Amino acid sequence: MRYLRIELFLTLMLIFSACSKNSEGAKQSPSSLPPLDVTVYEIPQAKTVPVEVKYPARTKSISMVTVVARVSGILKERYFVEGQFVNKDQLLFKIEPDIYQAEYDSAKAQLEQAIAEFNRAERDWQRTKASFEDRLVSEQQRDAVLSAYEQAKALVEAARARLKQAELNLRYTDVKAPVSGITGTRLVDPGNLVNPGTALVTITEVNPIYAEFSIPDSDLMRLKAEGLRLKDKLQAYLLIDDSPYRHSGKIDFMDSVIDEKTSSVKARAVFPNPDREILPNQFVRIIIKGIQRRNAIVVPQKAVLQSTSGPFVYVVENGKALVRNIKLGERVGDNFVVEEGLKPGDLVIVDNLMKIRPGVPVKIEHQSNRAAEQ
Repeated sequence: MRYLRIELFLTLMLIFSACSKNSEGAKQSPSSLPPLDVTVYEIPQAKTVPVEVKYPARTKSISMVTVVARVSGILKERYFVEGQFVNKDQLLFKIEPDIYQAEYDSAKAQLEQAIAEFNRAERDWQRTKASFEDRLVSEQQRDAVLSAYEQAKALVEAARARLKQAELNLRYTDVKAPVSGITGTRLVDPGNLVNPGTALVTITEVNPIYAEFSIPDSDLMRLKAEGLRLKDKLQAYLLIDDSPYRHSGKIDFMDSVIDEKTSSVKARAVFPNPDREILPNQFVRIIIKGIQRRNAIVVPQKAVLQSTSGPFVYVVENGKALVRNIKLGERVGDNFVVEEGLKPGDLVIVDNLMKIRPGVPVKIEHQSNRAAEQ
């Protein structure tokens, strides 16, 4: 038993000794470590570069039209499928036309009768006018025939108007789509009585389609400082589920007032949507390109790391890797615009970033001086 205790004591002493050595190794200063080979990117001189900005957006229909009945009658038929696309002038509903067909036929007959009466009155007037010139009829007789002629002419115009109204009423029994778009649910079932103004269905126009977004006031001030307005020849693009939409758009509206609750300005772009790939109220991202950023300093995206205090990079100073906190701006290809923290000539480490610790010795294996990608 005594020998077991001695053996256990010696074992514990060996473990304690090993842990002490490991602890001393862990406390070894970064500066005492062997240099780490790294590749650096030398920050070039500031220059003008094209940048792009990206914002969340939501799509909106350019209009929503409510289709209404324009005559009274029983709704007979429905000719569309709810939720599907319909073309302009496509037949949607049929209102019972019998009464309006009868009114049209009657108005047409009245017009024909009025035209016949007018033709007779016109012949009488031509004869009477000639006789009056030959002094064969009195002035009173002439005026009576002229009055009858003018009255017959007015009756023809009134009959034409009645026929036109009857024709419109008959035409309105065919309820057609006023615009192309996607139908909603029917608001009235066939068999019900409808009157002028009764809402039947809504149609949502989807081509073209709007994308509404907000621009932070800080971005707006920076863009204005660059001498640009967002409506000046800038192209807009969409990302749908991180996939690029194949049609480009243009900005057609930007508010002139900053929303005090969000500190942003409302803006809108319009996009063609011929194949109805985009639906209203869809969440997308909008990318605005064509902005020129003057006096911009850029850094590769792969060199930028994130910490709880924000983005940072490792720079080489006196043979060591040091942390440099930076403030990022827009993206430029595979690079970022740097608002603060870097200057031309700084050497930024772009590889072995997971092995680097602040203050560790580094050896520059390769130096990259390529210009920022356009």
